[in-house]
Amino acid sequence: NVERAAELLLLGVSEADYPTSTAAAATAANGHNARDNNDNGNGGTHVAAHNEDQMRRAIEESLQVNQRQEANNLRRAEVASLQNNKNKAKVVNKKTSKTPAVASANVIDLTGDDSKPAATISKTKRNTAVKSAAAVNAGKAAVSRFSNNKNTTNNNNNKIPSPTSKTLSQTHPNVKLPTKLQSKSKEEQILRTANRVKPHVMAVDTLLRVLLSVRSSPDNFKFRVIDRSNANYVQYVRDVPGAEDLLLAMNYRRNSHSSKNELRLERHLVDDALLYLGISALEQMRESEEYKLGKKLRAFHAEMRRIGKGQKEQQNLTEGEMEVRLQYLTKCPKEPPVGRGAIMNIQLGDEREKIDGGLASRRFDGDDTLADVLNWLGGCYGDELLERLRSREWCLCDLNRYPILPLDVEKHQNKTLQYIGLFPSGKLGVRLSEDSWRDGDEIMDDIHGSARGLGAASRSMLF
Repeated sequence: NVERAAELLLLGVSEADYPTSTAAAATAANGHNARDNNDNGNGGTHVAAHNEDQMRRAIEESLQVNQRQEANNLRRAEVASLQNNKNKAKVVNKKTSKTPAVASANVIDLTGDDSKPAATISKTKRNTAVKSAAAVNAGKAAVSRFSNNKNTTNNNNNKIPSPTSKTLSQTHPNVKLPTKLQSKSKEEQILRTANRVKPHVMAVDTLLRVLLSVRSSPDNFKFRVIDRSNANYVQYVRDVPGAEDLLLAMNYRRNSHSSKNELRLERHLVDDALLYLGISALEQMRESEEYKLGKKLRAFHAEMRRIGKGQKEQQNLTEGEMEVRLQYLTKCPKEPPVGRGAIMNIQLGDEREKIDGGLASRRFDGDDTLADVLNWLGGCYGDELLERLRSREWCLCDLNRYPILPLDVEKHQNKTLQYIGLFPSGKLGVRLSEDSWRDGDEIMDDIHGSARGLGAASRSMLF
């Protein structure tokens, strides 16, 4: 191909491009002399363009021949590789064995043999594209996975571990999983589960009462059976983390031979040592700070339910209580119409407690003050709530901030809602005060969330 291109370059133009007659030859000679005299003529430009075109076509033909040769070489190499690995990666497919005609129609031709019948060539013409090494390796990996999955399925049916399957210790030797709780000793199970239960006051008290009853009367069948569908058990014990695990560690078992949903402790499984350890662990949990805080929160929510019930049943209030509430309501500004102002929601206690009558809502303008909100709160729930807020036994918190931020009702009662950050929306909650807030300590600015609302004051100005 290179020699042919050189010949075309030396010859320039073929003889067919020039006239054969004498007159034409003379004219061509004159034209040749004219081209020699004028190097910039159109004839020289034509000859140069013709030569470049001939050279370009020769080079393109040479490249096409080289590409075909490389494709044939690649096909031969892939055929040889597949033949060498035929015995190593052989998959027995029942479906394809039943329909050999369909399988043969999908065979890819890698030999480059043009002697194949026309029908077969037309069916496999779409699959004759050259495969890369990555595609070949991907196919081998898929075949290997298929064979491994088939071996695993057969071994699982025969309950024999597959020799090709790998465990976590083999694939990740440096990863160490913690021991399951059920695999630990009974003593450690009891101590761990009791530690998880300690924030839940009712669960601790209920479990302690059950274990004390079993220890005092182990022969009494009633004390050794727990109905899992009981309302108190469902509310206070069943869903508490670690509660049922503690009972299972005390040798309680789910009764699978009965239609009843219950936990049962058989008489021969009553262990005095485990009972002593479980009772001691629960009694120790009652001295923890988490249990004491849970006890305070339970008493606080009981007070919230009592106050919420009084707001819902105002017809049972005395004349003095009604007069006090009416005085607070007369100090409140007029409520803006629908579409104006901001809605102020006040929640008694934690929302998860779902206190009946513990949610109050009203619209306020942005220039209304915190004292207006307190007067409205006193009109809804009475004077007792405001007195405890002023004494800091309870606190009024801005629930739109995170962490929850308590408001100083004495210091900011004359500040507008927009200044405090309760406009254009406000969500307040009555919560049990922490010891630091009850003692009058200031709140650190970097602990609580940023100021919110249009024109709201910064935290440094509020505290």
